[in-house]
Amino acid sequence: MTKEMGLREAEFVQALPAVLAGYEWQRTANRVTARKGTTAIHLEFGPEQVRRIASVALPLLPVTLTFVDCPGPERQAFLDHFNRRFQRGGG
Repeated sequence: MTKEMGLREAEFVQALPAVLAGYEWQRTANRVTARKGTTAIHLEFGPEQVRRIASVALPLLPVTLTFVDCPGPERQAFLDHFNRRFQRGGG
């Protein structure tokens, strides 16, 4: 699953401890591997891009999430948490 996140790489990396709370995780360059029991979640991000809307330039960071041995309910719970952590005003 790939998401287009409206933030810079530094903001994404800064949020990782809260996003991955409860998981053992490590980062290598633009890849993060998070583990809990037999479940693994891989997040690959970048390169940072710019989305232009008229004269406005907004950050864009592609993030690909790959789930390994992650049952449907656990996957959905993680995605809900992930989305909430990156949600910005207005919901």
